[in-house]
Amino acid sequence: VDGEISYEQILFVGAITFLHNNGLYEDADELFVAGVSKGHLPFELATQSEDDDTSLTVDLHGMNTAFAHSAVRVALQQQVQSASWSKVQESDPSMQGKLWETDMIIVTGRGRNSAQNLRPVLRPEVQRMLLEEFYPPLSTVSVPGNMGALRVPASDINAWLKHQREQKGARLLAIADVLKNFSSGSRLKQMIAKSLGS
Repeated sequence: VDGEISYEQILFVGAITFLHNNGLYEDADELFVAGVSKGHLPFELATQSEDDDTSLTVDLHGMNTAFAHSAVRVALQQQVQSASWSKVQESDPSMQGKLWETDMIIVTGRGRNSAQNLRPVLRPEVQRMLLEEFYPPLSTVSVPGNMGALRVPASDINAWLKHQREQKGARLLAIADVLKNFSSGSRLKQMIAKSLGS
């Protein structure tokens, strides 16, 4: 991460890297959010408009791979799924079925400062993550005139958001079904008696 580095920043980046390298992505993301919210990690999403084209931009310059992974996942999971987008859909009938209308730009850099001398590290890693760790996969295209940036189409983000909401609904229905079985006191007593008798 660019600029003057604080002790806290070193601790957060080290811990996020450790968690990521050990497959604990959700824990790494939670620590990332905590570090950003406490001001120890510099990160912000920017909205850019060019003519009628608005996009959300995530700048990964100077980040290591693990930190970049968390930044992209958090940007998609928390910012894109924010309540304001679902409220727009509820309040405007023409938005029904549309969850997100703008592309996301991910600035990975060209690899000028990479250890592999002008060979980008973040770009292929972010592309791999979006294809392998998200379902449905999120495709990317190069931003014309900027080989250090990727564009994630709004249509892919919409498909991913729709799937996330469907999965959330299915989980809630499964929980409701389990709770329904416990709603009658006699059923709960039977289950407790059975477990105590075993």
